[in-house]
Amino acid sequence: MSHYFTDNSNIKSEEFEFSCMVFDKKYTFFSDNGVFSKTGLDFGSLLLIEEFKNPDIEGLLLDLGCGVGVIGITLAKEYNRKIIFTDINPRAIFLTKKNADNYGINYEAILSDSMQNIKEEFACILTNPPIRAGKKVIYNFFTDAYNNLKINGELWFVMRRNHGVESAIKKIDELFKNHEVVKRKNGFWIVKAIKLN
Repeated sequence: MSHYFTDNSNIKSEEFEFSCMVFDKKYTFFSDNGVFSKTGLDFGSLLLIEEFKNPDIEGLLLDLGCGVGVIGITLAKEYNRKIIFTDINPRAIFLTKKNADNYGINYEAILSDSMQNIKEEFACILTNPPIRAGKKVIYNFFTDAYNNLKINGELWFVMRRNHGVESAIKKIDELFKNHEVVKRKNGFWIVKAIKLN
């Protein structure tokens, strides 16, 4: 089954723009066929952006499975932090670069299956994981996040309850030994975990 967290280069390109409000500011993003939430900012990502708290520790942020880069771009602008974007989908990376350049943020965008091509350690990793890609991919996101966070670094993710968030939290607890449900709204949960050692 085809889904957006894959190489969708074979899908016909029909690039367009959409606008959305984040932090009471209007943002406009380039999008295209074959990327996540191609026609606008999805509710789960917006909730994650709004509930996120800038971590105290210094270092890079990572937008894992970045799509067109909305989460990372808006947070990099809001908190003036360098962001790394990664996605397995070349079209997503192309669009993220175009969008990030448009907003003049400090960033790198790296084509990678989860974090295979990522060498840095991070203060915070954020993800709206690709549900259609399956549990194995999502749990690999969590494991890679744990392995690439600094001590006291934070993982933030959003997931719907009916898409298996409670099972995902069990996996988080195996890795991080802690979690906090920051927000529940319209069936979406925002979850945070801290790498303690």
